[in-house]
Amino acid sequence: MLKKIASSAFIFSLIFISSAVFGQIKLPPISNFNANDYGGGNQNWSIDTDEFHVYVANNEGLLEFDGINWYLNKLPNKTIIRSLKVVDDKIFTGSYEEFGYWTRLNNGKLEYTSLSKTLLPSQIVSQSIWGIYKVNDQILFKSFGTLFTYENGKIEILKADCTIMAGFVIDNQFIVQGIGKGLLKLIGNKLEVIKNTEQIANDRVQSICLYKNNELLIGTSLHGLYTFSNNELVQWENPFNNLLKEHQLNSLQYFEGKIYAGTIKKGIYEYDINLNTFINLTVKNGLQNNTVLACTIDSSKILWLALDNGISAIPIDFYAYYLNPFKEDIGAVYDIVQLNNEVFLATNTGIYKSTSKGVSFIEGSQGHIWSLNLVGNEIICGHNSGTYKILNDQLSLVSPKNGGYVFKIIPGYPNKYIQGNYSGLTIYDKNGENWQVSDVKNINIPIKNIAFEKSHVAWVSHASKGVHRVSFSENYDKILKIDEQYNSFFKNVYDIKLYNVEGNIAFYSDDKWYAYNSLEDKIEDFKSLNKVLGKDKNSIILNKDSGSSTVFKRSDNTIFIRKNIQDSLSQIYLPVKYYNGRLVRGEGDQRAVVVNDSLIYISLYNDILVVNPNKLSQNTKMNAPSVSRLYLNGKEQNLLSEVSLEQKDTVLIELNSPLLSNNSIEYSLGNNHWTSTNGKIELTGLPYGSINLTIRSFLNFKVYSDTKTIKLYINSPWYLGFGGVLILLAFISLVIYLITTINKYVLIKHKNYLDEQFKHEQEIHRKEEALKNEIKLNELQKKQHEIELDSKTKELANTAMGMTKKDELLETIKGELHYFKKEIINKPKLDKLLSTINKNINTSKDWEVFESNFNEIHDSFFKSLIKNHSQLTAKDLKLCAYLKMNLTTKEIAPLMGISARGVEIHRYRLRKKLNIDNNQNLNEYFMKI
Repeated sequence: MLKKIASSAFIFSLIFISSAVFGQIKLPPISNFNANDYGGGNQNWSIDTDEFHVYVANNEGLLEFDGINWYLNKLPNKTIIRSLKVVDDKIFTGSYEEFGYWTRLNNGKLEYTSLSKTLLPSQIVSQSIWGIYKVNDQILFKSFGTLFTYENGKIEILKADCTIMAGFVIDNQFIVQGIGKGLLKLIGNKLEVIKNTEQIANDRVQSICLYKNNELLIGTSLHGLYTFSNNELVQWENPFNNLLKEHQLNSLQYFEGKIYAGTIKKGIYEYDINLNTFINLTVKNGLQNNTVLACTIDSSKILWLALDNGISAIPIDFYAYYLNPFKEDIGAVYDIVQLNNEVFLATNTGIYKSTSKGVSFIEGSQGHIWSLNLVGNEIICGHNSGTYKILNDQLSLVSPKNGGYVFKIIPGYPNKYIQGNYSGLTIYDKNGENWQVSDVKNINIPIKNIAFEKSHVAWVSHASKGVHRVSFSENYDKILKIDEQYNSFFKNVYDIKLYNVEGNIAFYSDDKWYAYNSLEDKIEDFKSLNKVLGKDKNSIILNKDSGSSTVFKRSDNTIFIRKNIQDSLSQIYLPVKYYNGRLVRGEGDQRAVVVNDSLIYISLYNDILVVNPNKLSQNTKMNAPSVSRLYLNGKEQNLLSEVSLEQKDTVLIELNSPLLSNNSIEYSLGNNHWTSTNGKIELTGLPYGSINLTIRSFLNFKVYSDTKTIKLYINSPWYLGFGGVLILLAFISLVIYLITTINKYVLIKHKNYLDEQFKHEQEIHRKEEALKNEIKLNELQKKQHEIELDSKTKELANTAMGMTKKDELLETIKGELHYFKKEIINKPKLDKLLSTINKNINTSKDWEVFESNFNEIHDSFFKSLIKNHSQLTAKDLKLCAYLKMNLTTKEIAPLMGISARGVEIHRYRLRKKLNIDNNQNLNEYFMKI
């Protein structure tokens, strides 16, 4: 897995030297890394690898790549590193006035040891190391005029008598070019001229590598390639070498019958010596930079390029490639068809043809193309403007029916085809070279797909909404019946895809598969397919037609291939980096065409991805990941020992995946639950104790590497240690003592409280009893008072009655005396007697005495009445008093000296003065005052 791939592009440019014939250009993806990716300078001068890392000599130091992470290691003097060589566990580097080696520390970082510092300043002054070589136990550091030999901790210096250029080691002998002399061989401490190499004495040899049959392949900047064997130097004479001369050869590699030649002006060439053909990779077709300063091939068969601007990696053994080598802007590819060795692409801009020379446009095809179908040697094109046939790269109109989404053969009729288009269904009968075209009647909706259930019965999908089951007439000229009721089964009729899967009419909707049950005439879950797909059941099928393999695309846009749709073990995931961000999304849908077991085309935006599933399934080399760096709270840790940390600490682990593996990485914390990671694991808040963090690589979720374990120990907090236990015990003892003491204090206090409470309750009880007694006494006194009041009231009433009767008696006597007045002689005495009687009849004094007695019984009754009702007369007050005494009208009449009727009238007037409602009893009113 790569941490970041700046550009993942398949790069193609093939020029034939011989008459060998090929179909399409086939080159693997280039993974490009720029300065922002690796965090160094633009220029990269040399490159080498070990089993797990790529090392690059960069303007800013030594770059290290572990398959996921880039690290920059700077020299102490921060000079440019020009050369490097990996020897066992050391990385030797050369710079200006500086050379030495790097070794890996226990924390994963590289540490530099300078060898040149043991030299005198005059011995290294102005020397820039451009090459490093291993000869037996010696390490040679080469500048343009000096060889520094390092062996057994000692450095020896060999001064050349000429400018020395590129060198090479063969059979433990060091060979180098000497300007003006030819090839030189190091013998002892001398550089001796190799015979018959004077021809290249004045050329500039840039690179030397071992060629076939132990020959030397020598690359020069002016005259291209030479071979040297048996003391014979031979210059290549062919068109390929002429190109190398023109574009200035700079680096060389030979591997498995192919020469890889990096140039200064034209990128890199791959030359196949057996087929006599070559391929050129340049900026035009995807390379970052045309200047290749160095190259190497690692153990995973990946060609690494150190460029003047960036770094590139190209797999030599690949299983997928693109068909658009020159990056033509062809648009979204909606369909694909292969005819002989040519591939035709239907796009939203027209039809393109891919051949060995690249991609070319078919003239007259401009416009939106929905489908391409091979019928014999003709290609039927569903164009936005009509239906065409392509023959010998020429378009001719077959039918004006436009928007041909789908074109299928009718089962049982080898020369009859049916098309779904903008306006419905159309029948195409092939008669020799001619086509007879007729519309199917009784249907006029846009049809995007067709799946035959049986003869004369098919399912069609609307271009936008729903599916329909249709029954055809005998000769397919019309629709006899259209069934639409099945759409009610789906939650979303706007998102239904129609297929024919293993003889079943199948539908994909809402991330699930459904099938038509013809026996029960209903749509139901496609249980068998959902089961075999498992977690991948949310996948649509991309196949245009049934083939030997089935291509699926998950809802997260991951593509996988099954050779047998029922066999999960045959499932192969296609690495996302090959199509990330390039899938066709929209009205045209993604399309895959399965030609055979080893050839599948997948449509992309602006390209076609060609996959060989057989090679993909064989690419199962598994490299177990390991740890590159481990940080505890941001500080590097020893990778060889158990990591001890606190629970609050944060652990960051940077993993590596050797070189450019396609494997993914996952980890487990010992609970058998695996979590995928992009190469970084960050953990915090782990439980106390030992944890074995297990990591592994996997490919296609079915091939796993060996596991590696990282031991983590999360320290218990101090309070769980021995000292903490002692403190805890002491604390517990103190707590127990305090609890006991506090309990005693609380108990005593509670007892005192209870005593006080008891006393308080007793006092309350006593007061309550006294209050009860007082209430009872008051009630008795009240009753006594009421009795006395009633008695006095009665007595008062009797007194009033007595007064009334007295007046009545005196009036009677007075009347009798007046009657006898004429007969009585002593009239003065009679007058005196009458005067006395008058004085005692209804005197105010009698009323005042009555009022006084009345007030004694009814405290301040009259004062209250007069205060609130000042308009009351003395007569009114008398009536009020009598009513207070609860006397009846008959009883009141004689007391007031009026009739009972007069009392009623007086009562009425009194009620008005007092504003008393008629419903209220006057006696009760006054009794309440």
